[in-house]
Amino acid sequence: MVGRWLAGAAGEVRIRVRGAAVERFLNVAMRGEVGLWDVRRIDARTLEATLSLRDFYALRRMMGRTGCRVHVIGRRGLPFWAARLRARRVLLGGAAALALVLVLLTQFVWVLEVDAAPGVPATALRQVLRETGIYEGAWLGGVDTDVTRRAIQTEIPEAGVIAITRIGNAIRVEVDVAVPTPERIDRSAPTGLVATRPGVISRLEVTGGQALVQPGAAVETGTLLVSSAVPNTTEWGQPHRAHGMGRVMAYTSRTAELLCPLTRIEYQDTGREQVRYALVLGTRRINLYLGSGIPAGSCDKIIEKTRLSVGSRLLLPAALVRETYRERDAVPVTLDAETVGSAAAQQWLDELAASLDGTILDSRFTLAEEDGAVRVRITAACEEQIAAEMLDRTPLPEPPEQAQAED
Repeated sequence: MVGRWLAGAAGEVRIRVRGAAVERFLNVAMRGEVGLWDVRRIDARTLEATLSLRDFYALRRMMGRTGCRVHVIGRRGLPFWAARLRARRVLLGGAAALALVLVLLTQFVWVLEVDAAPGVPATALRQVLRETGIYEGAWLGGVDTDVTRRAIQTEIPEAGVIAITRIGNAIRVEVDVAVPTPERIDRSAPTGLVATRPGVISRLEVTGGQALVQPGAAVETGTLLVSSAVPNTTEWGQPHRAHGMGRVMAYTSRTAELLCPLTRIEYQDTGREQVRYALVLGTRRINLYLGSGIPAGSCDKIIEKTRLSVGSRLLLPAALVRETYRERDAVPVTLDAETVGSAAAQQWLDELAASLDGTILDSRFTLAEEDGAVRVRITAACEEQIAAEMLDRTPLPEPPEQAQAED
């Protein structure tokens, strides 16, 4: 982008090419390493393109081989601007000074966006950024993203993935929360599976240990479903300890009781609107208004911030802020019990489905109005995984008498 901006400052020419074979013109330009951009085909015999002033002079020497004619339809850049201002030296000097100031201003960080995931302390993150030289007004030459990344990892243990992106003189810092390392499962530990809630077993998928229940069995919370004590088998030849693993699906019942108000507050626009402006210079805000005729507590507030820039990436330490306030009136709205109860029941079922390791097979709810509210009683029939691992010290079964006699 900077190279493109500097090329534009050195002078650009917009040309229109006409001829029976504009493709020959493009081939000649390519062979002569003439850079063209923003090329637009107008019709079969005409196209328009932009090129630098230096390439334009080089192209003039090649036009005899193209069979096309070139017309200049636009000029821009410092050479043309300076030619018009050659007689106005004071104005030219002021423009040069302004250009120098703009170049100097773009060597500093004027936009810093920090996106910290929930769980990452934003205040501590900004403090680390400031200590490592990343803050609004900092010199870009002193920014070292590797040093900052290491400092965040050291000072903020909650930080996980860290992304620091620099575009021009704007910096964006994104920090995700660290994902805890799952505990390593000791496959040699003697564990069993116990029921985490009551239900009726529907199916078992046991990959370790000895199943103690079968489909159709009713179990309570804490019932041992799979034991670590395995009787003698063909593979082992004697009782042994195992690591109980697998999934045990059961039919369960979930219930909830909710009390929901029938009256809620809705906000309606009154049509009154007020617009305020402010100017931000660096970290200082200058309000261009005196007070407000609409109380902020009853309004929608829309903020639009326009940052002054040179091109699309070199930002200046100045911005215009436009704040729009739209007045709203609080209006109480009373809904019927069926609407409120159905919405509350559906929301509870959606949350249950998102957290359930299984499926909801059926659900029903009842409604009862009382004192301006509706009481919702919900019952959901589910099929879910109810097994959880825990240490199991069940005694090993005695070996068969035949095996004892052989010993």
